[in-house]
Amino acid sequence: FLLGTTLPTRPFVPGDGIIALLEYAGYTASSIRVALSRLCADGTLECRREGRKSKYRLAPQMIETIVSVDRRVEQFGREVSWNGRWTIVLASIPDSLRSTRRNMKSRLGYLGFGRMRETAWIAARDCESEVEDLIENLGLDGMVDVFVGEPAGLSDIDELLHRCWDLDALTAGYNDFVVRFAPLVPTNARDDLTAEESVLRWMRLTHDYRELVHRDPELPPEFLPDAARSLRHRVVETYATIHDDLFERAQAHARRMFELDSAP
Repeated sequence: FLLGTTLPTRPFVPGDGIIALLEYAGYTASSIRVALSRLCADGTLECRREGRKSKYRLAPQMIETIVSVDRRVEQFGREVSWNGRWTIVLASIPDSLRSTRRNMKSRLGYLGFGRMRETAWIAARDCESEVEDLIENLGLDGMVDVFVGEPAGLSDIDELLHRCWDLDALTAGYNDFVVRFAPLVPTNARDDLTAEESVLRWMRLTHDYRELVHRDPELPPEFLPDAARSLRHRVVETYATIHDDLFERAQAHARRMFELDSAP
């Protein structure tokens, strides 16, 4: 995400600059080079040789992913009115498509689904169109059924919530994030950071927030424990207070490291 977030126009940047930035986070140059090679091999990055140096940029298809993730991050925590609709996904995928099945589970989790039964997932919102896109992209026509509606009056909603989602872990995740980044909330704490420290803190903040957003089912506020509801608001507030300032510093330093000071 370092390239896509700091450099959305996709210029080629020197591998040495990428290595130098990631070394701030404690990675070794050799492990970074291996990772860059793998990302090129799987189509995430494009590589271009200039003399003895390698330069990299995001592959075109990754832009859509970056935009999708950015949209999810921007909308996270917005409390919109809920119409009471749930989405249920029933899937019967053969063992011969085991990797596709794993991919489907991962993407359903990203959409906020919790596992209700061995082959059934549920989300506390109407996301029929998103699931239809998932089915089409994974080639699962005829293997997945989608229903949108409301639970019967006999359903124990509280039991359902705790069966499908670990609400205690969700609350703990919110609290850990708030505690971890509380020292950076005061403006003077960020002013005292060096350029290298700003990059490192920004990478950690962005990574941890996106990981939290990725795992969060974004349940309607009325379904969250009181502590989780309050903490989710504090998570969003903490991120908003810190991010833009750190991002401006990190982007400026990244452009210098990537030799793009004069680039548009």
